[in-house]
Amino acid sequence: MPPVPARSAMPRPLVAVVALGVAALAFAACASGGSGGGSGGGSNGVSIADFSYAPAALTVQAGTTVTWTNAGPSIHTVTADDGSFDSGTVSSGSTFSHTFATPGTFTYHCAIHDSMHGTITVTG
Repeated sequence: MPPVPARSAMPRPLVAVVALGVAALAFAACASGGSGGGSGGGSNGVSIADFSYAPAALTVQAGTTVTWTNAGPSIHTVTADDGSFDSGTVSSGSTFSHTFATPGTFTYHCAIHDSMHGTITVTG
């Protein structure tokens, strides 16, 4: 009977790397709100690109923090129509976050580009 080749040590480190990657993804999902109630595919994030907010309308639970990420090359703002929050200038690659503590409908716009509008609906 031919000798049985020694088992390679390679799979164990690979399994460890995969397990760490899965754990990191799970942690990131929990830290970012996971599947917690936003109408934007379970996310509490809004992308700013192509002179628009996406999604333009988002529904979240009271106490949720929404993060806007400027994914385009131009500067923008996230400015509440009622003045309750204002990001100041959000440059390319930067973010702005706001926690919505109370239920209501919060409309916002970009103070630099008149055509950009969005709505956050906060439920109790």
